[in-house]
Amino acid sequence: MRMTIDFHDNELKMSAFLTDKYAEILQKMGATQVVKQQRKGPYDVTDYQTSHLCGGAIMGERPDTSAVNRYLQSWDVSNLFVVGASAFPQNAGYNPTDTVGALAHWAAKAIRSQYIKNPGPLVHA
Repeated sequence: MRMTIDFHDNELKMSAFLTDKYAEILQKMGATQVVKQQRKGPYDVTDYQTSHLCGGAIMGERPDTSAVNRYLQSWDVSNLFVVGASAFPQNAGYNPTDTVGALAHWAAKAIRSQYIKNPGPLVHA
């Protein structure tokens, strides 16, 4: 798989705006030293090792509002399971590894105990 990621102009503008706002808030809270470092392009993975990219194949209860069901099974292709943080609409603010692991276990258990015995949708919407 190849992923090509880069910041767009609007993302850089948002970063500059938020960096200034955060600095302002910190100064009003009494911070004595504030170092502002807004994001700059191009994207470099070595600068953002703590990023946890999420989204793209959102999990949900209905196929008209999500890509996969509660077992991370595609609504459109029943033999496709999308395991990973792509099921989240956004990052919850913390490392998603434990949640991804729990969902992977949940999906694997459903595949093993239900899907293999009776291939097809595990959830009917």
